[in-house]
Amino acid sequence: MSQRTRIGTLLKTIGNSGQGKVVPGWGAVPVMAFIGVMLLIFLVIMLQVYNESVLLQGFSVDWNGVN
Repeated sequence: MSQRTRIGTLLKTIGNSGQGKVVPGWGAVPVMAFIGVMLLIFLVIMLQVYNESVLLQGFSVDWNGVN
């Protein structure tokens, strides 16, 4: 037999309050799209640095530069 506590009841109401509900509109899509684009730009820049398409002074990409 399980015990009912005030904290358990409170957590159950908080956790299940929005279950199954869909908010109309775009929601957080613009924020997530912006973060995705920024991540893509960062990865493209890192790839260009690695391929030496973008040269940075004092920055070596080869394994000989690792000490």
